[in-house]
Amino acid sequence: MTYKDLNTKEKIEHIWEYYRHTIIIGTILIISFISIFYNIFIKPHPNLFCGLAVYNYHLPISQIDEITNELNNKFNLDPTKSTIEIQSFYTDDSDPLTEVNLNQKFDTYIYSSQFNLIFTDLDNTNSFINSGYVSRLDEYLTKEEISSLESQNKILYAIDPYSNEKTPMAVNIKGSKLLNEYNIYKDKDCYLSFVPMPNEYTENTLKVFREFLK
Repeated sequence: MTYKDLNTKEKIEHIWEYYRHTIIIGTILIISFISIFYNIFIKPHPNLFCGLAVYNYHLPISQIDEITNELNNKFNLDPTKSTIEIQSFYTDDSDPLTEVNLNQKFDTYIYSSQFNLIFTDLDNTNSFINSGYVSRLDEYLTKEEISSLESQNKILYAIDPYSNEKTPMAVNIKGSKLLNEYNIYKDKDCYLSFVPMPNEYTENTLKVFREFLK
């Protein structure tokens, strides 16, 4: 009996039997894409003051809200009009599909300029530098600021993939007052770096960046 000889029900059963994994994966990817597209481009949002990506570190929603509120208050922001947004990109799920969806979401947010700073560990920071996701520090910080951070051994130097020069690319913010307040990373090294961004975000992003340096 060939496929053409099957009735409608048998054809559906045949397709499900042999292609169910493809169908399930495709459905999940489509739903994820629609959700991301809606949240970024359709869902009403207050103006973005500064976006911060926390990558590969578990930051509970309650803690994200607390830090967001503290920073909004610090800069006298009305969250209905302008707000700092913190996005956590973390999963403890070993399923490769979950990891793919997480990275797809991260890439989508990067290319739509939904965050301006990346906060993560050394390995991921180096990975983002090599991928061209991270801007040189000297594009945003003054020579005096870089020199001061350098004297504190806080600068991460790496090869800029665009210029092939060894240059300051990230700052180790271990011991930051803000991190200690919320018990984030505890005594571990963690790095803050800039994402290439439209000029209108620069001033606000620097304010948030410097707050993490305190």
